[in-house]
Amino acid sequence: MVELHGWALIRQDFTIDNEDENLTQIVGYLKQEIAKLGMNERSIQISFINGEVSLTATNFTNHFTDETSKIIDLFNWIARKAPGSYGLLYLHDDEDANGFSNAFQVFVLARGTFQSKEDPFLSPYIPTVEDEE
Repeated sequence: MVELHGWALIRQDFTIDNEDENLTQIVGYLKQEIAKLGMNERSIQISFINGEVSLTATNFTNHFTDETSKIIDLFNWIARKAPGSYGLLYLHDDEDANGFSNAFQVFVLARGTFQSKEDPFLSPYIPTVEDEE
């Protein structure tokens, strides 16, 4: 089983003042990128709350799919096009061949980068989240 949970606050740059025409343009491009993914609205959502733009992503599949990869690529796109954005993406793949089958992979979006970090909260998956069979 693969589960993915991510969120990002979309910002053009590193200033507190986020009300900018360029942010409107970035959100337009972001919506185009999401449309290219061809995913349903339950997987990726953009919300406008109190002057902030937030993206959330959730995905559950039996195996690692192209859809999962596309969500990860979208967060990389956000890092490049809206470098003031920040957020987290948590990914668990119990079939991962790179040593993460019993751990969450955590990706941190901040200051124009999207980097993998060690998860101190929900890993190891067994016994932190589930009991061993």
